Amino acid sequence: MFGQLTLGVLVCGLAPSPQDPSDSLTASALRVLDAPVVDGRLDEAVWQEAFLLSPLTEIEPDLGESSLPDTEVRVMRDEEYLYFGFLCFESEPEKMVRHNMARDAFLRNDDRIEIVLDTFLDRRNAYFFQLSAAGSRGDGLIGENGSRFNKQWDTLWKGAAHVGKDRWTAEIAIPFRSLSFGEGSRWGLNVSRFRGADRSRYRWAGLSRHVHLFTIASAGILRGLDNLPRSSSFELTPYAKARQAWFENPDSASTDLALGGEFNWRISPGLRASFTLNTDFAETEADQQRVNLTRFPLFFREKRDFFLEDSTVFEFGEQTGFRGGGGRLLPFFSRRIGLASDGTEIPLHAGVRLAGHTGPLDLGFLGVNTAAVPASGTPAGNLYVLRPSYRVNDELAVGALATHGNPDADAINTVFGLDLRYNRAEIFSGYRLKLNTFAVRSRDEASHRVGAGWGLQSTLYSDDWTWEVKSLGTEEAFVPGMGFVLRPGERLYFGRAHWSPRPAGESRVRKYNFELRPIWWTDSAGNPQSHAYDATLFGLEWHDGDSFEVVWAFDGDRLGTSFHRWHLLEAEYEWSSSRPWSGSVAAEAGGWYDGQGLQLGMELDWRPSASLKLGARWDEGHFQMPGGDFTSRVGSLSGDFSFSPNLAVNNLLQADNQSDTWGFQSRARWIQEDGRELFFVLNWGWQEIPGGIIVPLDREIAAKLVWSLRF
Repeated sequence: MFGQLTLGVLVCGLAPSPQDPSDSLTASALRVLDAPVVDGRLDEAVWQEAFLLSPLTEIEPDLGESSLPDTEVRVMRDEEYLYFGFLCFESEPEKMVRHNMARDAFLRNDDRIEIVLDTFLDRRNAYFFQLSAAGSRGDGLIGENGSRFNKQWDTLWKGAAHVGKDRWTAEIAIPFRSLSFGEGSRWGLNVSRFRGADRSRYRWAGLSRHVHLFTIASAGILRGLDNLPRSSSFELTPYAKARQAWFENPDSASTDLALGGEFNWRISPGLRASFTLNTDFAETEADQQRVNLTRFPLFFREKRDFFLEDSTVFEFGEQTGFRGGGGRLLPFFSRRIGLASDGTEIPLHAGVRLAGHTGPLDLGFLGVNTAAVPASGTPAGNLYVLRPSYRVNDELAVGALATHGNPDADAINTVFGLDLRYNRAEIFSGYRLKLNTFAVRSRDEASHRVGAGWGLQSTLYSDDWTWEVKSLGTEEAFVPGMGFVLRPGERLYFGRAHWSPRPAGESRVRKYNFELRPIWWTDSAGNPQSHAYDATLFGLEWHDGDSFEVVWAFDGDRLGTSFHRWHLLEAEYEWSSSRPWSGSVAAEAGGWYDGQGLQLGMELDWRPSASLKLGARWDEGHFQMPGGDFTSRVGSLSGDFSFSPNLAVNNLLQADNQSDTWGFQSRARWIQEDGRELFFVLNWGWQEIPGGIIVPLDREIAAKLVWSLRF
């Protein structure tokens, strides 16, 4: 049944597609001589020379309506920069949502504008830029026509916003040298505006709900990008770091002074080589503390800048999408490099990365030399990754993956795989299709194992429906030295049917949500190992952003020779972050293995202004088991202060009762300008020992200066 459905979806996907109507939407980056001052005001006369895009169209809540209030978008260029100007009329600016001004803030309900640039016009990969009305700048990498998204990626560009009496305006200047691009004079372009007051969304191209802004194939065309800077460019980014650390032994301490950096050489407009020496990650954001109530490892996403750069080129395996789900089968997972299993940092002596595009070929190569860490049993070694991919056309790509090395052992470990990705924005009227399939094989000398893994994902979208099927599996002997496998030797079968109908006429409700999601795992012989049959019995989302849902779940898991089954009922209410006060409450009750469980969750955020955000998180579980009752708790307090869009301090205090540890991180970031930044990071840990005594764990204070030079 599953194979027949997959084959049918594939056959439909390979059929000829109709002409995309967005192809008729064009804009031109007119060349100007006078560069504007990027202050967000649009008051220079040169903006009257810029090309005015055709009007934006409403996507949410009323599809196809004209943009009200109006939005004007202008684009122009000079020899070094691509400029965008936005004039967003707003009759009631006091109702605007301006809660975030810090770099890379999560702009869920803030008033903002967004830009997507497909610089190779390959209809698959693009750059993403966003700017909020409060001045928060964000950027990212989009891959596989929206199937992959890297929000942590940063590049060098300028942006500013200004709020007036009946409008707000924004200016963006993107250096051509910050981008990779093809040989032609046309790029893909899409722009969007989001209004926080009523959560309405407006877009230039791709005017349907079954596609989103990240659906690159539905973007319009930006012309006039000829004679761009073609000379090879070089970038040197040295750093200097000072670090003082204290360890569990109060008499032990360590002082480090380090120098290092990265050298980037743009070999061609689309291909860049990077060389790193004494790579350092002192400024990396702390992971969220979690309590693991499963028998499988937790998945934490990559946050380190060196590995985030060009990361969409290297991705292979299960596609996680722009919401960041997944994490079940990744034959290459960069977090395995430079981090021991217990979180200890492994020094990176040197590394080289070659990434980009040349013609229809996407190419990624990574080589890293790591140091030995005797305390964690980690040997020194050389690690290599090769990821080529060939774009057959705008919709179909085939590729390969090869890795060599294992961060945990001296013995040789190799992985080789092949994959095929297909993504069509309009398979037939009102439907979009995504397909990803791969096969991979590993050989590990340390365990004397040779094993295979494979996967297939297929998703069909319409305006109100999403249909998804997925199958992933590995052999017991599959050991990827630089990969992540959630459940070795098992097979996953996953299905999802999601329906979001919208009420007719006037209603406070924007849409309802219903979903059926069966998930089951088997061993290699097909014997069930676990299952989770989830059904969203009722869910709704109001126009103001509040939401509520009730979920019934029938879970099961095998422990030894016994298979346990239980039922759960879950309910969650979430308050919209468009208000100064927001948060959520959730409860889950029912069986848990051969006992009973009750889990409660709470989030509360207060944003009195764009400069301040205070938050609290609390999750608690009570479990009554034949072998004894227990309680799990994990909580956190956060305080984020933004003195300007370029100066912010983030504080996070976390604790849980399973490890009995407390962790605190304070992270200050001052951006003099992109590429020239100063970080100050404080990490402090404590542990509670018997008797209720709190003792200090490892502590460190680090200051790091990064200074980018281009020539």
